[in-house]
Amino acid sequence: MIRIHQYIIRVFLILFFGIVSAVSFAQYPLHYDVSFNGIFAETDEVPYQLASNRHGVVSPDGSNGWARVGLFRNWDTSSRFSYAFGIDLAGGFAQTSTMLRTSLQDSFDSYSDEFRRDVHLSKMRFWIQQAYADIKYRSIFLSVGSKEYTGEITNFLLSSGDLIWSGNARPIPQIRAGFWDFVNIPFTNGWVQIKGDIAYGIFTDDNYLKSRFNYDGYSQSAYSLSFVTTNTLYHQKRVYFRSHKDRPFVVTIGTEIGTQFAGDYRSYTNGRIMNEILSPVRFKDFLRVIIPTSGDGDTNLGDQLYKYGNHVGMWSLMAEYHFKDKSKIKAYFEWPFEDASGMGKLNGWDGLWGIEYNTGKKNLLSGAVLEYLDFTNQSGPIHWAPADHENTSLQAHATGSDDYYNNFFYNGWAHYGMSMGSPMAKSPAYNRDGYMRFTDNRIRGFHLGFNGYFRPNWNYRVLSSWRKSWGTFFVPLAKPSTATSIMIESSYSFPSVRGLSVTLQLAQDWGTMYGKNSGIMIGVRRTGSLFNKKER
Repeated sequence: MIRIHQYIIRVFLILFFGIVSAVSFAQYPLHYDVSFNGIFAETDEVPYQLASNRHGVVSPDGSNGWARVGLFRNWDTSSRFSYAFGIDLAGGFAQTSTMLRTSLQDSFDSYSDEFRRDVHLSKMRFWIQQAYADIKYRSIFLSVGSKEYTGEITNFLLSSGDLIWSGNARPIPQIRAGFWDFVNIPFTNGWVQIKGDIAYGIFTDDNYLKSRFNYDGYSQSAYSLSFVTTNTLYHQKRVYFRSHKDRPFVVTIGTEIGTQFAGDYRSYTNGRIMNEILSPVRFKDFLRVIIPTSGDGDTNLGDQLYKYGNHVGMWSLMAEYHFKDKSKIKAYFEWPFEDASGMGKLNGWDGLWGIEYNTGKKNLLSGAVLEYLDFTNQSGPIHWAPADHENTSLQAHATGSDDYYNNFFYNGWAHYGMSMGSPMAKSPAYNRDGYMRFTDNRIRGFHLGFNGYFRPNWNYRVLSSWRKSWGTFFVPLAKPSTATSIMIESSYSFPSVRGLSVTLQLAQDWGTMYGKNSGIMIGVRRTGSLFNKKER
């Protein structure tokens, strides 16, 4: 069993990037990014639009305050060989909300008020948000460390979020390699380009999971014993094809798959381990998740009967038209799948469907996105496999109830409690009973985002969404819940102080999914370069 001590990794990264920064300081321009932010929430929860798609920096548990200090060197894209790096440190406080949970030291007789833990406490926290080193030669790159990524198809500022990796969760430390941008496929004269990469990483949220998990084994959200899985590894692969980028009409098509694998599973009742499965980590397991195959006798039974690991994927298609005035319009969809039924599009209209318009100018309406999200089909309501049930006479198969972002062995498709995919599926961080998976993944909703400029140095952004949830196919809600969320943002850059800006955001939630929440975020940011000379 491979064990990597997280604190040793963090110390090593700080020393490594400190040395790299010192070496580069005298030769190349380094870019800095310093910010101070505060969120003042009226209730125990931060409004949805203030907590979502922020790379996991914002805790949804009430008022927050944090500071970030980053130092970066970007690639020189004009050179055949170049390198980049970044170190981004964050720290601050977060209010914790009331949790219906017990720890291993608690009594397990009842859930009286004395066991409602962590009521309105302020917790200091410090973490490494980003720490990475990249190198590239021609069109090939290698990246090592934690780095903020966003989706290939959706607009990060205006969209509700990508279905596989939206930028909603904290980065995962990983090794990633592939094409850093689209490159021409030989013999196509630029009419077909390809972009793709592959990554392996490790989840670093074990302490977070252990601190929120309910060791009593009881969960208001669960339909069976509640469990927690730690020491989980991460894998992702994606490939996209694009038509000629210099033509007015451009089409992009591709697929992307993320995987959780390895991991140590434990389920509890009354503070005692009821079941424990410790997964081995072997070289062949890293190969097994590239082209999904079944596990062997050392893996859990589900991985032996089906495929090794938890695979979450999507098909993507985007078509965009560029006008002569530099504006453009694009339409796109992302179709989710968790197994062969979803890959074969047996899940109906499930997916993210969007349209975006961008003027290419800093005018009153610069860009707008309208999206429709549907997760209600999931290949049907029933999953039945004879191999799952001993001595059954029913030999038919039903491949439904895909249970998006959930798995029988792994925690939900989340990192530090925040959905790595669409935030529209309510993240496990909002669960107040120690349940580590998604309770609202059978949803349907709309999202609207638009932005613009009052003046060149004064801009605004508006995000709004509505969704309806039926719970999950395994745990349906007796009455559907709804959520309406809106956020209005205004940002002003000071002409007299280059790189200095202030941002104000107002947000509100209505409905039964999150409750009625109000909040204000105030932020001050300064960006710039330590040198004025051009990069070599």
